[in-house]
Amino acid sequence: MNHCDLYPVIPSLHALAELQEQLPALLAHEAVTALRLCFDSSLKQDQLETLRQMAWGHDVALILAPAGLGLLKDVPLNRIDGVHLTRPADVKTFASRKDCPRDLQIGCTCQTLDDAMSAGEQGADYICLPASGPSSLTQWSLFAELPSVAEDVRTADEALAAIQAGADFLAITLTPPAGEALSRFATVSAALS
Repeated sequence: MNHCDLYPVIPSLHALAELQEQLPALLAHEAVTALRLCFDSSLKQDQLETLRQMAWGHDVALILAPAGLGLLKDVPLNRIDGVHLTRPADVKTFASRKDCPRDLQIGCTCQTLDDAMSAGEQGADYICLPASGPSSLTQWSLFAELPSVAEDVRTADEALAAIQAGADFLAITLTPPAGEALSRFATVSAALS
């Protein structure tokens, strides 16, 4: 079976506030290697710094996922590990920024294999495909070198199907309430055993 890492996704700044106390234990899980924060309004520097210290303290990469590229204008890119974009067309625009560090990881959500190929051609370092369609993940793993993320894994069955399809990471959306988010994370992480 393919080795897969866990990639928890915090879907909003509201969810971050609700999950803040539970994050250290979640990030301590040995299979967690990256954490994505989605946001649709300006990110406060103290929020970013607290989350960065928490993630880096557990050797977990911090990936920011803005709703629009403009939300990154005040973010110090040398204080994060990557950016996750929702449109393949934004990858090239972001990658060409003069302040973009060379080692910054760029990921992209893709709905189809064509989207994934486009994102890769534009400079993405990894792509995300829906966990609910493991055939796309299988096809990607057969011909592409870029790592793939099974997006929005919710159940142990989806996790196992994504692993068998060749996914490199399982993205688990931590939608509040916190108890349900942590239960979903535990269910998916148990599938790795």
